[in-house]
Amino acid sequence: MLTPALFALAAGVGEAVTPLPADIAAYAEEATGWLLEGETLPRDYRIRLLRMQPSARLQAIVFLRRIGLLTADPWTLEDILKPAADTQEQDK
Repeated sequence: MLTPALFALAAGVGEAVTPLPADIAAYAEEATGWLLEGETLPRDYRIRLLRMQPSARLQAIVFLRRIGLLTADPWTLEDILKPAADTQEQDK
């Protein structure tokens, strides 16, 4: 009698899943497609990530590492925190 009650309580306990921001969610969906199709990262993945805001870029890098697509080419802290590429071009 207590067992079903304990299972019901345990089902509601756990880590809350925070949804990804829209721009990261779209990139994550695309990256998941690459993974499921057995592909590797496209050649321009660094350029695409550098166009993102630093916080979004960091989330994308973490996502790519967790799913196993980003295994080489380490990102320096400078590259991760660099302002978005579009912002830099507007300042020039």
